[in-house]
Amino acid sequence: MRRRGFLAGAVGTLAACGGAPVARPPAPTPEPPPPLRVADLAGLLPMAALRWVILTRPREIAAIPWLIPPILRIAPEENLGRFKDRTGFDLRQIPEAAIASYAGEGGEATIYVVRHNGDPVEIERLFDARLTTAPRRTVDLPDAVRVSGKIGDTAVTLAVLGADVVAFQVGGSPGRGPARIASLYAQGLLKKSPTVFAGDPLKALDARLGPAPVRAFALGPFEGELARGARGLLGGATALGGAVRPSAREGLLAVVAVAGDFSRSGERASRELVTAWNELAQGSLGRLLGLDAPVEPPLPTHSDEAVAVAVEVDPNRLAKGIAAATSARIDEIMR
Repeated sequence: MRRRGFLAGAVGTLAACGGAPVARPPAPTPEPPPPLRVADLAGLLPMAALRWVILTRPREIAAIPWLIPPILRIAPEENLGRFKDRTGFDLRQIPEAAIASYAGEGGEATIYVVRHNGDPVEIERLFDARLTTAPRRTVDLPDAVRVSGKIGDTAVTLAVLGADVVAFQVGGSPGRGPARIASLYAQGLLKKSPTVFAGDPLKALDARLGPAPVRAFALGPFEGELARGARGLLGGATALGGAVRPSAREGLLAVVAVAGDFSRSGERASRELVTAWNELAQGSLGRLLGLDAPVEPPLPTHSDEAVAVAVEVDPNRLAKGIAAATSARIDEIMR
């Protein structure tokens, strides 16, 4: 009897195992990727095909009391408000921004990269509203989104990169242009591709100019009319750079540097650079910008790798001249 009971129980157990499916534990839910964070805006800009780049810290500039009137002369309050309404962020509250121009296979492209304090969803919505064609939206990551289309006849692309960085590309290829490359850099997918300050000559020139709320660089070699610039100094230059910072006398100290091999001609080349500056200052544009009346005479410096000139100018005269020369273009940008 015991033996029959045991066999019956065993058969029942096997029948139950074979007749009913075994419940499996649910598959683990994959963890979402960490939030995308961009440490350095220049780290989103490739060296390849670069023509020029400008890096600014607008909030730092707008926080200087004596610079507020010149700023408002160039960009009046109503223009700044209109710009915020159309883009989703206030230019005066931007910690940093970069503008770069590229000459690539898809044509010339300009990219505007901004660290903002707005809402990325609202910025994308406002960008969509400006498009005159149906937007094409690509999601690389939950917080890395690209939207492309056209405004009129111009191809434009928006790249949302994390919670506080966006990039606007004007012209060029939406799929292969600088906005797409910026997104790849932000995701850590282009670690072997050099960015603008990864190597010389721009890395050394940037170190020479030092920190400043406005910095600008152009990459050589320079050809054609540009090669004859600065009394011919640009013909053999590898790069051109400049920086603008506030001075203790409530002026603007501008430094312009030309990078190249000046191991045998540094002193002479620095004098030529001063002469070139004075020729610019005495021209119609220089007089319009107030460059013909510097606070102090231009000061030249030189090394084996670069020659430079430093000059302090009046911010009010400079702003008045910029407003007169570019008011139509600035109004277009603000719109």
